[in-house]
Amino acid sequence: MKLNKRLFPALMIFLIVLTMAGIIYVLLFQEEPSVVKEPAKKTKKVAPRKAAVAPKKEKAKPLPPKSIPRRQVAIIIDDIGYDLKQIQELLKINADITLAILPLCPHTREAAEMFHKAHRETLLHLPMEPLSYPREKPGPGALFTDMSNDEIIFQLEKDIAAVPYISGVNNHMGSKFMMDEKKLTVVFNQLKNKRLFFVDSRTSADTKTFVTAGKVGLPVAARKIFLDNNRDYNEIYNILINVAKKNGDDAPVIIIGHPYPETVRAVGDAVKVLREKEVAIVPVSRLIKK
Repeated sequence: MKLNKRLFPALMIFLIVLTMAGIIYVLLFQEEPSVVKEPAKKTKKVAPRKAAVAPKKEKAKPLPPKSIPRRQVAIIIDDIGYDLKQIQELLKINADITLAILPLCPHTREAAEMFHKAHRETLLHLPMEPLSYPREKPGPGALFTDMSNDEIIFQLEKDIAAVPYISGVNNHMGSKFMMDEKKLTVVFNQLKNKRLFFVDSRTSADTKTFVTAGKVGLPVAARKIFLDNNRDYNEIYNILINVAKKNGDDAPVIIIGHPYPETVRAVGDAVKVLREKEVAIVPVSRLIKK
C-alpha cells in the first residue's frame, strides 16, 4: 500500500512528462500541408505573321494610238420644218449632222425641240430674197433688199425667236440679198450681238459674206459641196464617198443637202464608210473660224 502511494505520483509525473514530450514533438516536426498546384499550361509558340506582300502590279499596256481623222466634214441638211417624217428619218442617222430649220413653218419649233433632245446642232435656215423673186419665193420670214434696216432687224428677231437652241445661221436662197453688202451688214451685226455664226450656202458667186464678216468681226464659213442638185441616190452616195479621197487636200469640208428620201438614205449609208476611211463627221460649228 505504501508502495502504491509512492508509485502513483511518479507515474503521474512520468505521464505528464511523456505528454509534454509528445506535444513538443508534434510542434517541432509537423509537416506543412502540401499545396496542390495546377500544372502549368504549355503555351504554343506562335510564329510571327509575315507581312502580306502585295501582288506585283502589271505594267499597264499602252493603248494603241487612236487613228486621227484625215479630214473633218460637216453635213448640213436644209429646209427642215415642213415634214415630221423627214425629221424622224434624219434622227436615225448615227452621225453629228447639222440641221438647218426654216422659221415659221408648221413643224419649226417641234423640229428644234426634237433635234435638241437628240443633241444635234441646229441652225436657223434664214430665208432671203433670190434673184429669181417673185417667180421663186423664199417663204415665211424672208428678208428683202427693199426693207429698211429696222424692218430687217425686226424680221430677223422674229425668225431667231421661232427656232430655239440655234448655234448659227445659214441662208435659204438669198442670191440677191447676199450681194447687198449694206443689208448684209445689218444682219451680221445682229448675229454678232447674239454670238451666232453664219454659214454661206453659196447661192451666189458674188456673195459679200467674207468682205462683210471681216468688217463686222463675225465668225463665218462657206459651203463647198451641194449634195443633191440631182435627186439620185447613187450620185449623192458617190459624192459623199469621194470626200474621203484626200488628193493632197486635208481642208475641212462643208456639205449641204436637203431632206429628200434619196439624200437621207445616201447619207445614212455613207456614214459608216466615211468613218472607216478616217473622215470625221462633225457639227458645223467645229469648222467655223473668226
